[in-house]
Amino acid sequence: MPKRVLLLTPPYHTGIIEITGKWPPLSLAYLAGALRGAGHPVEIYDIMTKNHTLEEAIDRIIAFQPEVVMIGAFTASINAALETLRVVKQELPQVITAVGGIHATFCWEEILEEWGPWVDLVVVGEGEVTVVELLSVLEKPAWPDNKTALGGIPGIAYRQDSQIIKTAERQLVANIDKLVPAWDLLEWDDYYYRITGERLAVVGSSRGCPHKCSFCSQYKFWCSTYRERSPESFVAELEFLRDDYGVQMCMLADEYPTYNRERFEAILDLIIARDLGMHFSMETRVEDILRDADILDKYRRAGIIHVYAGVESTHQQVLDLFNKESKVDSGKLAIRLLNEAGIVTECSFILGHPEETRESVDETLQQAIEYNPDLAHFLMITPWPYADIYKELEPLIMERDYSKYHLVHPIIQPKNLTREELWEKVIDCFAQFYKHKTKQYLSAPDSFKKDYMLKSIRIMHEEFFSHNFGRNAIAMPERFNEIMKNSLKTHV
Repeated sequence: MPKRVLLLTPPYHTGIIEITGKWPPLSLAYLAGALRGAGHPVEIYDIMTKNHTLEEAIDRIIAFQPEVVMIGAFTASINAALETLRVVKQELPQVITAVGGIHATFCWEEILEEWGPWVDLVVVGEGEVTVVELLSVLEKPAWPDNKTALGGIPGIAYRQDSQIIKTAERQLVANIDKLVPAWDLLEWDDYYYRITGERLAVVGSSRGCPHKCSFCSQYKFWCSTYRERSPESFVAELEFLRDDYGVQMCMLADEYPTYNRERFEAILDLIIARDLGMHFSMETRVEDILRDADILDKYRRAGIIHVYAGVESTHQQVLDLFNKESKVDSGKLAIRLLNEAGIVTECSFILGHPEETRESVDETLQQAIEYNPDLAHFLMITPWPYADIYKELEPLIMERDYSKYHLVHPIIQPKNLTREELWEKVIDCFAQFYKHKTKQYLSAPDSFKKDYMLKSIRIMHEEFFSHNFGRNAIAMPERFNEIMKNSLKTHV
């Protein structure tokens, strides 16, 4: 018998991630598509986006009367996800509960040891094939008395009696063009990009990254592979989202969309030829920006308006610590090329490494101003418990609460600064950088980029500095509100 499946996001908020808009959970859309294709009734309930409390959420969950509840989480949201499953299990003891995502993939044993009564199953790794095979076993009436059949499903972990069992590794889907997300199960009115006011989707054209940055874990999750969708399939999906759901802005979920220049340029050419009229933001490596200097105008003509470049640090020794395989001069040049192409530039500068000092933070701030990205983030080094850098930094870890592993909370204790001193320096970096950036754009000629940036700075001021972490660190110029009344004119 088919099972009624409910897919959830956790009721988790940092006051940072969501300030520029609300975006759909792409991974749940893919899981829903796979489950529905196998004949299971399925719904997606995006608790995070709807800003529902756990108390509000449980009423809706009960009303759906699910037989299986699955939730996805990253490290910072894992506690909220597991607490949700605990409450679900208390209210609906017969429901089968499962958790997946990057944190669960590497910390399955910890989850089952600490949350075992509330979590029946952990999905380890890529989930689309795993959940279908899992449901085929859960359909059988032997569950939960006889879990023997679970041992034959790759990519899961579970408890059997007092023993924790992890099955064989799940092989990745060879052709990701065959995966079809259930876009129709999303409540599209919930998703928007606050800066431009456009309906927002998250889309993926590839999975994986061949690089092995020590602070990251994507290469581990994807087993050091890189898989591509065909340009035709990907652009057809963009066209479908525009025509059927009114999507105008897309964030590329790819860890590394530009890895194959020939494929990425083919995507750009198709978007331009079909005149999609959509906007895109993405993240990529600075080396690829330098490689693509001759086609950055094509990026912009295709609608790429915002690029996050993986700069990470202005200190070569820190880049080497992170195993970035980058040079500091490359980051600076990549930002300049993107700026010249009229693309909004964004990058992060990671602070708080073991040898950090007040002077090195000040130097990073001055270098960030010199690099001149439009948007800069001064983030705390955060050793995920499964990242390569974790063992090296473990003796310095002062914060064990995963809900604070969102890059804006001091997790480790540098040797030369207290965490409180580091925090004050980081706030000052944000304040000084955006004072400088606001003056720069208030005096700039009218353009799409000027309007985009003034709106972005205002959102950051209101949401980050005033309401959340910055504690009114920046006083905006008197002319700012007047300028903002006319922001986001049409200058595309």
